[in-house]
Amino acid sequence: MKRSFPGQPAKAYFPTEYVGGKTGTTNDVKDMWFVGLTANYTTGVWIGRDKPSNLQSIYSHTPHVLIWKDISQTAE
Repeated sequence: MKRSFPGQPAKAYFPTEYVGGKTGTTNDVKDMWFVGLTANYTTGVWIGRDKPSNLQSIYSHTPHVLIWKDISQTAE
């Protein structure tokens, strides 16, 4: 059965036994993170800068989710 996941969860999905996760950001979008899990692994990805500044320009591209997906697919 194919499921439909709108938004950021759709970008984290790949065919495997189990996949889930949660995104997060600070109110001023100076940090972004994604913690996700598969049946075998739990992984967290954080994106930010040494000197905090706004990341709004890349937020819609969800780099934190895509990095997690790349790591998780490789590990599986």
